Amino acid sequence: MKKIIACIGTFFALVALSTQAKNPYLLQTADRSAMEHWVDSVFESLSPKERIAQLLVITVRNSDTPQNRKTLQRLIQEQKIGGLLFDSGTAKDQANLTNYCQSLSKVPLMITLDGEWGLAMRLSDTPRFPVNMMLGAVQNDSLLYEYGRAVGKQCRCMGIHVNFAPVLDINSNPRNPVIGKRSFGESLKNVSSKAIAYAKGLESVGVMAVAKHFPGHGDTSEDSHKTLPLVPHSKGRLMSTEIPPFKAYIDSGLSGIMVGHLNIPAWDATNTPSSLSPIITRELLCDSLNFEGLIFTDALKMKGASKFGNTALRAILAGNDIALNPSKPEEQLNSILSAIEQGKITQQAIDEKCKKVLRYKYVFGLANYTPIKTKNLIEDLNAPEYDALNRKLNSEAMTLLRNSQNLIPITHLNKGRIAVVSVGNDTESVFQKTITLYADNVGRFDDSNPLPSLLDTLKHYDKIILAVHSGKAEHRARIGRICQTGKAIVACFLSPYQMNRLSHELTHCKTLLLAYENTSLAQEYAAQALFGGYAIKGKLPVSLEGSFKLEEGIYIPKCRLGYAIPESVDMDSRILSAVDSIIAQGIKEEAFPGCQLLVARQGTVVWNKAYGYFDYETHRHAVATNDLYDLASVSKATGTLPAIMKAYDNGRIDLNKPMSKYFAPLRNTDKKSLTIKEALLHETGMPASLQMTSVIIDPNSFTKPLIKRRKSSIYSIQIGNNAFANCNAQLRKDLLSSRKSDRFPMIIAQNLYGSKSLPDTLINHIIECKLRPSKRYLYSCLNFVLLKETVESATGIAMDKYLQQNIYGPLGMQTTGYRPLDRFPTERIAPTECDNFYRKQQLIGYVHDETACFFGGVQGNAGLFSNANDLAKLCQMWLNKGTYGNERILSPKTVELFLTEKSSTSRRGLGFDKPDMENPEKSPTAIEASASTIGHLGFTGTCFWIDPEQELIYIFLCNRVYPSRTHDALSQLNIRPELFSTIYRSIKNHSK
Repeated sequence: MKKIIACIGTFFALVALSTQAKNPYLLQTADRSAMEHWVDSVFESLSPKERIAQLLVITVRNSDTPQNRKTLQRLIQEQKIGGLLFDSGTAKDQANLTNYCQSLSKVPLMITLDGEWGLAMRLSDTPRFPVNMMLGAVQNDSLLYEYGRAVGKQCRCMGIHVNFAPVLDINSNPRNPVIGKRSFGESLKNVSSKAIAYAKGLESVGVMAVAKHFPGHGDTSEDSHKTLPLVPHSKGRLMSTEIPPFKAYIDSGLSGIMVGHLNIPAWDATNTPSSLSPIITRELLCDSLNFEGLIFTDALKMKGASKFGNTALRAILAGNDIALNPSKPEEQLNSILSAIEQGKITQQAIDEKCKKVLRYKYVFGLANYTPIKTKNLIEDLNAPEYDALNRKLNSEAMTLLRNSQNLIPITHLNKGRIAVVSVGNDTESVFQKTITLYADNVGRFDDSNPLPSLLDTLKHYDKIILAVHSGKAEHRARIGRICQTGKAIVACFLSPYQMNRLSHELTHCKTLLLAYENTSLAQEYAAQALFGGYAIKGKLPVSLEGSFKLEEGIYIPKCRLGYAIPESVDMDSRILSAVDSIIAQGIKEEAFPGCQLLVARQGTVVWNKAYGYFDYETHRHAVATNDLYDLASVSKATGTLPAIMKAYDNGRIDLNKPMSKYFAPLRNTDKKSLTIKEALLHETGMPASLQMTSVIIDPNSFTKPLIKRRKSSIYSIQIGNNAFANCNAQLRKDLLSSRKSDRFPMIIAQNLYGSKSLPDTLINHIIECKLRPSKRYLYSCLNFVLLKETVESATGIAMDKYLQQNIYGPLGMQTTGYRPLDRFPTERIAPTECDNFYRKQQLIGYVHDETACFFGGVQGNAGLFSNANDLAKLCQMWLNKGTYGNERILSPKTVELFLTEKSSTSRRGLGFDKPDMENPEKSPTAIEASASTIGHLGFTGTCFWIDPEQELIYIFLCNRVYPSRTHDALSQLNIRPELFSTIYRSIKNHSK
């Protein structure tokens, strides 16, 4: 009884408030005097029939053919209709047809759109935004306003003045056959706020929003396209549930409402569709709710209205301003003319509605009509800003409904095996491909794997990511059986109602993410959500009987890199795309045969591309983003340095203590006082490098000098610029062999093995090398060789294992490491130099640097291989002050120290290179880089730079030393700094 009284109270409150309704916003924007002058002049030029025709909007084919143009010509020039609604087609055809039709029309046409999820609902070559049910999960309504503005701008580009959106129906009936995902949900507040935000966005750029389907189509069990649906509820229920969103919309000053075809006995017991009912349209909508905007019928050809005859006349008599798509327009016009003659409707009523329509046409700018600009139209409609917004909407909608074992975000990627199984899709799905950005070595399965063998295989995995792309009967058993393993993390690409039909199959899954749709973007952002690439914020917009309550959703903060486009982080992709031409020029000039380029900002990767090939000659292998490159000296800052940082963090080393405290062989030498900090700053007095020829070349194998500046028959092996080696020189047979054995167990290269004594021999040469008189800065690979020995002595663990256990494994850097051939095929590793002197082979997977190579591939100065994507994880960990993937890798104090400490006598930092702020023309970075920028260069053509002030990461990997180290076009063309400068220029509002 209390509920009924409350409903009646709501009704009288609405009536009482009716006088407070706002004049529609769009009309308020017009110069009233100028508008009325134009309206009157146009109106006076129209015949009675033409005035009636202004009240008709007709659906037409969107196909730019001669036959269709003739049809449109007759419709416009003979029937003089007031507006058009184009059917499905392409933006190009519709733009051309719109320009054609406007050129034929005496009065500019009102162009309308049925675009509930953007232009793509009708136009195939435009961005496809999420359906409303998905948007109902978004918690930030300002995004709905931005979405409305975006669609409005696209409409303006297309010459569209009216969008039949938003849907204001409260979808309280899960079995509703026609509304469902078209609704924002079942919460009055949520539906109202989102619809109004969207509508305000549309109208802020001059496009009319038309809310539908008044007075509410959400709780029906029939489709008005096929029949007249019954809404069996009482007035009280209708006024408390269906009407409030429309009332809020009206009070917000919004301009258009569409009346649906509904049988509502509580208001009109004559079995008359609400669209044709004066009681519902005029008395309720106009008089009680005091709506003063433009009223459209739903399409009158729909079965819910068409059988009642004379639909246009009945619609106008009921109080509608626009009769949408009645059948046989000419007959409808004549019917209304006859009704005027018979006194069923007055000419005054027609004239008032005609002027009302003309006022809105003035507001739409049709008093000064200009044709659509078709040049670059498709590019404009698909501008990156729309893509960025679309991505934001998708990411904000992801809804985590179960996380009972706290498996989301997925952590500890170095522990246990992960399988990804797609049901209703394949292993090449966007979802599976996106997961490889976080976990490269996952097992990937799909419907092609028979269920019995699949279940047997899955026993060997610790986590199973189950992607549900289909709820069809033939997939249910598969879903249920995989969930019964107890290891399933389910991502569901279905609507909430479709998902709930799988409630039995999903009973045993402990983790459930609802992605709402099976689009590419939904798949991409669901995958990112599982790994913490974005915060999970969505709330369920409907209740699911027996499963989940309205507004359920578990919040999970962001903890890893996300992936998007430049506009997502206030960068301009149009400017950034200039890197493509810089790289293309580099490849053309043979500075490098191929490369990887990654750019990340504010925790989001916005550019992760591969270019060119592994070589110049065969072009057999196009570079992929998951291929590996030899990092050369970038290994110093991404290998040895993180190991030093971790050892320091754990109290194993003191930067101000001498390396000899930890590495005993330095004691009792002239290097006993060299500190770790001095080595990191390259201020030890150590020579630049080890003369490898003096160690491993047999001096008895040749008689003349080993190296000359000019090539000759004997000095035929080029080993550097103006450096040619004696072709008779041979490796020392006591240190190196072409066969592996107990004496020669260490692999150096293909068919080349080092003796057990080789590492000690090399270390002894380094220890015994002569120090320079001064400790003044000199870049030296030997500093980092000693640092590697220091960290191993301090921790008691080989550096490659220490890094894997403490840095790379926890970060999920699955390609990063030394000796890549132990884990990857040669097909994934970029070749470097064709070494005709030491190793006499094309190097693939064996480190290019000779010092690291003859130490067996693991050394402090070089040896790492990686792809750009994995290096970005390390860089982001530093920007995060030591955390990544919900794991604490380093303490904030340690990160702060190493990222900010700088030499007092050089540009160098603690293990990092930095910009040369005093001599910017000599700086290794971009001139725009801030003083806090850190990074490093590598001899093979690699580099990475991190600018903490911009939260910016730039990584460039290439094999410029293929096929020879003498290729120096990379430096001559200044490619790496130029790429970095382009990145800075793409940052919006960045100036330096």
